[in-house]
Amino acid sequence: MFLVNTERREFNMEEISRGTLIYAKHKSWPKGQAGIVTAVSGGELRVLYLPDIQNVCNHFFIRAAEAEAGQWDIRYSGDGLQSVTGFPEQFKEPDESEDKGDEGNESE
Repeated sequence: MFLVNTERREFNMEEISRGTLIYAKHKSWPKGQAGIVTAVSGGELRVLYLPDIQNVCNHFFIRAAEAEAGQWDIRYSGDGLQSVTGFPEQFKEPDESEDKGDEGNESE
């Protein structure tokens, strides 16, 4: 058969949208790059960043298939850095509900 149905991962366009602040590092890069998401589709993000050269802007692309394969470490915020989410999940900030510690074990 020429075409087959397959499942694939896509970006959640409700969570990642134009204007989202992002820090991304591809596994082949020596250091990560901060930027702003300028375009989103299910399979690709376009990120605008300012390189060291003045009066120049540039873009890099993050493909969903590469992110799924573990080639990207990403942190992003869609609310002006009020909260930062990471991908893969190991980079996610701890949830406040997880920091309750021994509150439930108090004795009187």
